[in-house]
Amino acid sequence: MELRKVTMNDAGTILSWRNDETTRKNSFSEGKIALEDHLKWLEKKLSDPDCHMYILEDDGKDVGNIRLDILDGGEVAEISYMVSPDKRGQGYGKKILLMADDIVKPLGVKVLTGLVKEDNVASRKCFEATGYSTVMAGAIVSYIKAIG
Repeated sequence: MELRKVTMNDAGTILSWRNDETTRKNSFSEGKIALEDHLKWLEKKLSDPDCHMYILEDDGKDVGNIRLDILDGGEVAEISYMVSPDKRGQGYGKKILLMADDIVKPLGVKVLTGLVKEDNVASRKCFEATGYSTVMAGAIVSYIKAIG
């Protein structure tokens, strides 16, 4: 398995994963995203030096996506990730979260954080299995992990 940088050529794949019904249910913004809006967003993210986006490949096939947004002058990175609908339940969520550590270490990031809806049990299990601490805040669970 390896991570490769996202390009505009990945727009269709990322959009199809994002517009998947289960992904939308687990997202903080549950509506379907139009292609035009997605393309504008992706272009903006790819040109942002504080945004690092990758596709997780397994045996040459796209299986997941992770975005790390650098915050607080470079010491904190917020994680957003998803796994291809046909690859869920196969350990890719845990793998991509573990790989995030290696991405941010050379950037000087000291803390990784992620927000998850309370009822998104699969994502919560992934964060908990990969060394993140939990802070409950109503219907949102905040995960945090120090990078050494």
